[in-house]
Amino acid sequence: MTSSADCKDVAMAEKSAQSWHVDGVETPSQTEASASDKGAVNTWLILACVAFGSASFVFGFDDKVISPIAALTEFVDKFQGPNPVDGTLVLTARNQNLVFSVPLVGSIVGGIAASPLNNYFGRKWPLIGAYIFSIGGGFLQLFARNIADFVIGRFLNAIAIGIANATAPLYLSEVVPPSMRGRSVTSINILSLLSGVVSTVIVNETKNLTDKRQYMIPLAIQCALPALILVATIPLPESPQWLVSKGRLDEARRNLRKLRGFADWQVDDELRVMKLCEENERALTANVRFWEIFDRQNLRRTLTAGSFYSLNQISGIILSTTYTTVFLTQIGVGDAFTFTVIASCCTLAGTIAAPLVIDRVGRRPTAFVGMTILLLIDTAAGGLAFNAGDKTFVLGIAALGFIFNFFWGAGFYSLSALMPAEIATPKLRNHTMAYTIACAQTTAVITTFAVPQLTSADAANLGAKTYLVFAGCMACTLVFVYFCMPETKGRTFAEVDEMYDAGIPMWKWRNYQTTTGAKPSRKGAV
Repeated sequence: MTSSADCKDVAMAEKSAQSWHVDGVETPSQTEASASDKGAVNTWLILACVAFGSASFVFGFDDKVISPIAALTEFVDKFQGPNPVDGTLVLTARNQNLVFSVPLVGSIVGGIAASPLNNYFGRKWPLIGAYIFSIGGGFLQLFARNIADFVIGRFLNAIAIGIANATAPLYLSEVVPPSMRGRSVTSINILSLLSGVVSTVIVNETKNLTDKRQYMIPLAIQCALPALILVATIPLPESPQWLVSKGRLDEARRNLRKLRGFADWQVDDELRVMKLCEENERALTANVRFWEIFDRQNLRRTLTAGSFYSLNQISGIILSTTYTTVFLTQIGVGDAFTFTVIASCCTLAGTIAAPLVIDRVGRRPTAFVGMTILLLIDTAAGGLAFNAGDKTFVLGIAALGFIFNFFWGAGFYSLSALMPAEIATPKLRNHTMAYTIACAQTTAVITTFAVPQLTSADAANLGAKTYLVFAGCMACTLVFVYFCMPETKGRTFAEVDEMYDAGIPMWKWRNYQTTTGAKPSRKGAV
């Protein structure tokens, strides 16, 4: 089932004179839509946005808390003991792979399961089931007797997070008025990174405890989060758009009435649009097969869309996010936990700055400037690693990691979410996004598995020299971006289709003049 957002996207591509932009630049039709949405917000809608948006808070907490927990002395002593190579209380490469990589497979399982669950059971109940599953996985981690129990708990929790990550944005895009959709859905990224800051602060506060509370307190909070959000989610109404897709129109109207603050006739009109949208979507996607994304006319768009999430994971960011605390401990930074908090704050700051940068200067300039800076940082940090015995050089590597996080969040990370949605063929958008997520998760598993094998003392023992490996990856990424990344700022979906069909080189998109029919309408146009 697709969202009302997707349905509107399809209509945009099919009607060449439509006046919507893909990058959120306001046009007269959007102004009118915003005016018609005035007064729509009520208490139930706010509660729904907070509760479903908080699903990303659970993900962000789990994603960021594990690195500092895995570096806690009490945790390492409990589940492993001293590293057999150098005697330090740092997880071996094998155990890092177990703790960090295996759960990613669970997130793939959850992501795959989300589609049929959302189709048959809606949005609300799959999310509630995911929270229950998450609580179970959290308790298994909290009371784990050995590392096997802990990893199984992480795996179960990852399945729940995979379902939640696919479900929550879908619900939000369907229940909020069009003028609020961009803000409500993109807030998920910010909440995720904010929870990452919170989780690292909590571990930083418990690191000086001298017993198992050092790691059990953060894990207990991790269990409590889905329980609290579960209670807030139960009374919320199911998505009216999903109910319309199932022909349950009376229930859809009741739920829509509950989520809107304006008059009954406006509720009826919005329900009418939902019905038309559903009929339009069914007509457009009839007989569309997944494998069409690899047809000759779609292949280039598919490969480009599916690459950004994967490429950002081989930029070097994993050293200053997923493995931050463990990595900083390995290279000998004094207070790795405090540095982890700073790293999380830098990523959050970059993500907040991203919308301003991308919409002002465009996609390609943002990519080239940001990625060039990341390449230089990778090279500089890897060079400093040859003097890792000097404390000053070690601190320099950590500082470069913070700068890296900011520019990655402001550019690469945000472009990874934006570009697949903008360049996918409209009728194949759902299939393209599924392919994109599959590529991203596969790359995540490979990268998360590979890094400990490169950095750990009991493996390749490269330490911070691993940055040079990622520098090579970034150099190749820049070449790929030059030849394959289009400039989609201010372009409608119809314009994107036209330029791909015409075979316009990517570096000429910015100044290319499309046909009048593909351009957005001007003020006063019919």
